[in-house]
Amino acid sequence: MSHEKTQQQTPHQLEEARAISRSSTAPPCEVPGYSLLRHLGSGAFGEVWLAMHEITRRRVAIKFYNRRSLSDVRGLAKEVEKLVALSADRYVVQLLDVGWEADPPYYVMDFIEHGSLEDLLKAEGKLPLADALEIFEETARGLMHLHGKGIFHCDLKPGNILLDQDRHPRLADFGQSRLSNEALPSLGTLFYMAPEQADLSALPDAKWDVYALGAVFYSMLTGRPPHYDQTITTELESSGDIHQRLEKYRKSILRSPPPDKHRTIPGVDRQLADIIDRCVAANPKRRFDSVQSILLAVRQRQDTIQRRPLLILGLVGPLLLLSVLMVFGWQAYRRAVLDSDIAITQKAVEANRFAARLAARTAAEQLDGYFRELTELGRNKEFSRAIVELLRDEKFSNLGKQIGDPNRNNDPSIKYLRDMFLADPARRALHEWLTKHHEERRPQHVVSWLIYDRMGNQVVGVFLDPDSGELEKKPSPTVGKNYSFRTYFTGLNDDLVDDDPEAQRRFVVSPDPSQRKIIQGKSLSSVFLSEQSDTWKIAFAQPIYDGDEIIGVMAVSVQMGEFVNFDAGKNQYAMLYDSRPGSKKGVILEHPVFGILQQRGEVQPKDSIAMRVQLEKISQPIFEDPLSQLAAGEEFGGERLVATAPITFNNEESVPVDSGLNVAVLEDYREIIRPSHELGNRLVRMAITAGSVLLLVAVGMWGLVARMFKLSRKRLARAVSRANDSDSLSARSYHDGTTLPRTVPQVTQTPKENDTPENTGETNL
Repeated sequence: MSHEKTQQQTPHQLEEARAISRSSTAPPCEVPGYSLLRHLGSGAFGEVWLAMHEITRRRVAIKFYNRRSLSDVRGLAKEVEKLVALSADRYVVQLLDVGWEADPPYYVMDFIEHGSLEDLLKAEGKLPLADALEIFEETARGLMHLHGKGIFHCDLKPGNILLDQDRHPRLADFGQSRLSNEALPSLGTLFYMAPEQADLSALPDAKWDVYALGAVFYSMLTGRPPHYDQTITTELESSGDIHQRLEKYRKSILRSPPPDKHRTIPGVDRQLADIIDRCVAANPKRRFDSVQSILLAVRQRQDTIQRRPLLILGLVGPLLLLSVLMVFGWQAYRRAVLDSDIAITQKAVEANRFAARLAARTAAEQLDGYFRELTELGRNKEFSRAIVELLRDEKFSNLGKQIGDPNRNNDPSIKYLRDMFLADPARRALHEWLTKHHEERRPQHVVSWLIYDRMGNQVVGVFLDPDSGELEKKPSPTVGKNYSFRTYFTGLNDDLVDDDPEAQRRFVVSPDPSQRKIIQGKSLSSVFLSEQSDTWKIAFAQPIYDGDEIIGVMAVSVQMGEFVNFDAGKNQYAMLYDSRPGSKKGVILEHPVFGILQQRGEVQPKDSIAMRVQLEKISQPIFEDPLSQLAAGEEFGGERLVATAPITFNNEESVPVDSGLNVAVLEDYREIIRPSHELGNRLVRMAITAGSVLLLVAVGMWGLVARMFKLSRKRLARAVSRANDSDSLSARSYHDGTTLPRTVPQVTQTPKENDTPENTGETNL
């Protein structure tokens, strides 16, 4: 069922319509030159028949006027007059012929086969946006042509828009239309009629057609006209007085919220939705002034859509180009900085590796020097004869066997045996000889000379006072104790100590001297803490031979601290660490932090034992110094470029042997790459400046393009306005001086006061 409601007719009009409907099976009269085929429809004023021209075989529609009143004749004359004025307009159903003398009178029109827009909406419900917009634009152009000739349709609705074979709209039914200079009211169709039109005192206005056009477009998109409400329709139909019906309709439109269902339709953008809103605005002041303004707004929207890619390209293109340049520039910058960092780093690594090798070579010479001291001591005939005689003495050897248990070093029950051991004249003579030997040679950093028998008992111990640096006058408390568990005696990586929870420390050595582990050649002991100075020490040991038999061990202990002679500041420095397996693996033996701690009078090694070098990390180019965790080592924090070199010494065959000690030269990585990054930062600043300039140019060009588009729209608006003025002038000239064709009878009677739309037959809404 159609939702287009027309104003109710009078009982007399209804009776006439019924009579026409009952008689519709037979044509009202013969039409010369046409064959009447079938009845198409009836109304209050007459009926429409499908006919065919007998010569051209063209099908046409013939409208018969069955009513004969003066107002009916005047209405027919006006409608024919407007159709004649639009005879060349392709947007209007064309008038072909008029039969004024016939009974009843008629006129012949084009027959539009595909029916009306209302029929299409009944079949499809709503139309796709593209189809609806095309019909909307062409209908608007048709209305613009009407308005240009001074004609207002005043009853535009889907039923009065016919669709030709190409689905192009044509305007039909001009029964309610008005000339621009006519001061007669006209009523349209419910929900397609502007609220101000629903007034019998209202004067025709182009904004009535603007509202109806927007309502038709809204209906094509949503399936219903704006403000449609079945309840209001029922109330209007139940109202008897036309004035009351019109007042109720007008108020219902004005009080209703603006329609918004069209905004939910896919593809309806904000600009198009605003056009519809301005068309169907209840307040005529907010409505478009003319159909031309609607077409201009649609044109502007199309221009915006067409130009949007250009505007986007105008803005995005330079930005995209700038982004691409920035990406490539950034990649080039990173590549350049990275390559520069790699090149600088490689050079720094080579320099540090050379420095590490040089420091390791200096340290290796010191190691060889200490072993040479032992070798020269062993080659001294007087010393060799004295030590062999002492260690081969049966009485002295028996005493050594009785005290040769390291677990009884502090046992008071054997103190008398140790006293006898110390009092041996040959041992005391050897002690004096070794003391004299040290005073003569005074090797650098040597803090003790040590002689051990085959059991591991310390036979002679010549120690330097850590405070004065001179030889101690008193006998060392370590003489007479057993050190067969020490690494400088066994040559192992760790002391032979078993951690016993009950005894705390228990030395694991064989009671049989012949089964005890003893060094077989030059040996570098594991580092150990000095009991006197609480600093790291290391011992250089070598076996004492009597023929081919090893009868003891002689050793020299050295205080760590200056093995690595390297001083280049906090940005580049060297450290010594132990890489041998065992409990001291990774322990840092020399480091600038130790010098800082010594100046502060703080304990050095104990604070750093837990902060060891992880060998798998120091083998990488970038390294973080473990001692930077100490308060005294904060300035050595951060990433360091590291290069390492092993320290070697020559064995008895003068073959280099890895000592297990390593020199590492570290350099502040940030300082190494700082020149490269400063150059990179300058390049970045230059790139930012260039990018900013390009961005400003791009934005400026985009603004210029946008301004040109805006000026183009203004020129378009002025052109349309001039065209409208020209059309309006033509329309005024037409109505001021043009006469109707002779075939159209002139109706010059003035309407009577009681010729209202209700009794003149012009009551369709």
